[in-house]
Amino acid sequence: MKRINTRPAGALTLTALAAVVFSGTGVAANTVASGEYLVDTSGWKCEDCAFEEGFSGEVELGAGHVSDDSFKFGEYNGLNEEGGFFIGNATARYRDLDANYLDLSLRNAGLDSRSLSIEGGRQGKYSLFLRYDEISHFLSDSVRTPYLGDGGANQSLPPGWVAAGTTGAMTALGASLHSSDIELERKRLDAGLSFIPASSWEYAVRYRHETREGSKRSAGAFFFNAAQLVEPVDYETDQVDVSASYTGEQWQATLSYYGSFFSNEDQSLIWQNAFTPIVAGADTGQRALPPDNQFHQVVLSAGYQVSERTRLSGDVAVGRMEQDEDFLPATVNSNLAVPALPRSSLNARVDTLTADFRVISRVTDKLKLSASWNHTDRDNETPRSEYPWVTTDAFVAVPIVNRPYSFTRNEAKASADYRISGTTRVAAGVDHERHERTLQAVDETRETTAWGKLTVRAKDFVDMTFKVARGERDTSDYQAGIDPNQNPLLRKYNMADRTRTSGGVTASASPTERITVGMSLDFASDDYSRSTLGLLDAREISLNADVSAMLTEKTGVHVFLGHERIKSRQAGSQAFSIPDWRAENDDTVNTAGFGITHQLIENRLGVGADYVMSRSSGKIDVSGSDFPDLESDLDSVKLYADYRFRDNMTLHAAYWYESYDADDWMLDGVNPDTVANVLTF
Repeated sequence: MKRINTRPAGALTLTALAAVVFSGTGVAANTVASGEYLVDTSGWKCEDCAFEEGFSGEVELGAGHVSDDSFKFGEYNGLNEEGGFFIGNATARYRDLDANYLDLSLRNAGLDSRSLSIEGGRQGKYSLFLRYDEISHFLSDSVRTPYLGDGGANQSLPPGWVAAGTTGAMTALGASLHSSDIELERKRLDAGLSFIPASSWEYAVRYRHETREGSKRSAGAFFFNAAQLVEPVDYETDQVDVSASYTGEQWQATLSYYGSFFSNEDQSLIWQNAFTPIVAGADTGQRALPPDNQFHQVVLSAGYQVSERTRLSGDVAVGRMEQDEDFLPATVNSNLAVPALPRSSLNARVDTLTADFRVISRVTDKLKLSASWNHTDRDNETPRSEYPWVTTDAFVAVPIVNRPYSFTRNEAKASADYRISGTTRVAAGVDHERHERTLQAVDETRETTAWGKLTVRAKDFVDMTFKVARGERDTSDYQAGIDPNQNPLLRKYNMADRTRTSGGVTASASPTERITVGMSLDFASDDYSRSTLGLLDAREISLNADVSAMLTEKTGVHVFLGHERIKSRQAGSQAFSIPDWRAENDDTVNTAGFGITHQLIENRLGVGADYVMSRSSGKIDVSGSDFPDLESDLDSVKLYADYRFRDNMTLHAAYWYESYDADDWMLDGVNPDTVANVLTF
C-alpha cells in the first residue's frame, strides 16, 4: 500500500470577518392635487421599492496554518506548503441614482489561487471590467531524477555519469538522484469595454493575456531505450474578442471577431542519453515542443421571433488556424546523413466552418416542437510532402508523407414535448449524425439515436423522470491499409459499428417542509459486436441518493451516497493475427458524505461538521491472469464555527483534515532502475 500523506491538509483556520455598510438616501418633497386639496407625498414610502445607494461591502481577514507540505491536498486550492498563510477576501459595491455602479472583489489574497475583479460603469450606457486570476496546479512533489536543468529546455546528466546498456548497470544513478517539483502556474489578465450608443445597439471589446509557466511529465527515447523527463512549460496566449450586437422587437443579431495567438518560449527539449549509445553520435536527443500558432474566427449569430409561439435562431462561424514555425533540424546526430527537408516550415493551414440553426415552436399550450441542424467542417489545407524521417536520433528510416486530416460532421435533431396534464409530461426525439473523414481508417460513420422521457408529479410532493435512448452507429468499409503498422482486424472504438442503450430514473420528494429526498439511477451499455480486435463492449451504471432535513429549528443534517461501476472487455493479438488474448476491466467508485449544522446560540453562535469518504478500486484480468487491484481511499473532515459579535462582524474558525491512500501496482515499488530499458522517475 502506497501512502500519500495528505493529513498535512489538516488546517486550523481562524478568520475574522468585518463588514460595515454605509448608506444614504435623499427624498425630494412632492405634492399631488387631490380634489381641492394638495397632498404632501414626501413621507410616502414603498416598503418593497428600496433602492441601493452609496457604498457597501465586507472584508474578511485572518490567518491559517497547514501542518505539512502536500501537493496532493493543495493540487488546486493553493494549500500545498507547510506553514502559515494570510486569509484575505473583500467585496465592495457602489450604486447611485444616476445608474452609476462599481463592483470590486478580492479572493484568496494570501494564496497562489488569488483573484481580483473590478467592474464599473453606467447601467444601460457603458461598462468596463478588469480581472486578474492566478490558477496553480501542483502535480507532484515526489519526483526524483538524475537530470540537471530539469524543467529547462536543455537537460544534461551530472559529471561522472556512467552510461550503461541497462538502468541496473548505471553505477552513478543512486547518488545522482535529486528532487524535482512538477507544477504549473497560470496567470490570466482580462480587460473589456462595452457601450450602448443607442437603445438597440451594443459594442464590446474584450482582451485576455494568459501565461502558463512550470513543468510537466514527458519522456524521450533512443530506439528501445527511454527516459522520463521534466518538460518545460513557458506559454503565452493572447485573445481578442470584438462584437457588435443589435436587439429589436423581433430581431436580435451579433457580429463578432475572435482571435487567439499562442507562443512558446522554448522551441525544443534537448536531453543527454543516459544509456550507452546504440549507434555513434546518438548521445543527445531533441524533441520539438508546441509551436507558435494562431486562430481567427468571425461569427454571426441571429434570432428572429416569428410569432409569440415560434422562434428561429442560428450561428455561422468561419475560422482559420495557421502555424508556420520554422522546422527544427531532422536530427542533432551529426553522424547521420539526412536528406534536406522539402520546406523550411509546415505552412499549416486549417479552415473551419460551423453553422448551427434552431427552431422552437409552442404549437399549443400543451405541445412544443423543436428542431436543429449543426454543420461542422474542418478543411486541412496543409500541403503534403515527403519528409526524411530519423528514428530517435539513431537511424534514418524510410521517408514519410504527412497526412493533413479533414472531416465534415452534420447533426440533425428533432423533438416534441407534450403536457398530458398538470402532473404528467412526455417528450421524445430523434438525433442523427453523419461524420465524414479523410485519410482515416473509416471514411464515414452514421449514427441515429431515438430517445424518450416521461416526467410525472405524484401526491404534490414527488417528482419523477424516466428516460431511455437507443442508438445505432454504422460505418463504411474499414481501410486497414491506411495505417500499415496496425493489425487489419483492429477497430478503433470511435470508428467502429456500435449499439448503445442508455436510460435512467430520477426522483425528488419533499414529504414535509423539513425533509428533501433525491435519488437517481443511470445506466449505459455499448456493444461493438462487429469488432474482432479492440473494444468489444462496455457497461456503466451509477446510483446516487441524498437526504437533507431540519431535525429541529436549530439543527440541520444532510447525507449523500454514490455508487458507480464501469466494466469493459477488449481483445488483442500478440501475434499480429487473430485474437489470442482478452482483457476485462472492472472499476468501482463508492462515495458517501454526512454534514450537520447547529445553532448553539440563536443568531449568535453556529457550528457545523462535514465528512466525505471515497473508495475506489480497479480490477484488470488479462486472459485469466489477475493483476493486483488498483485502490484509493480518501477521507476528508471539516469542522467549523461562526460567532457573530454584532450585525457587521463575525468570527469564523475551521479545521480541515484529509487522508489519501493509494495502492497502484504500476507505480508502487518502481524505482528509477526497476525497468531495464526505461529510466523512470
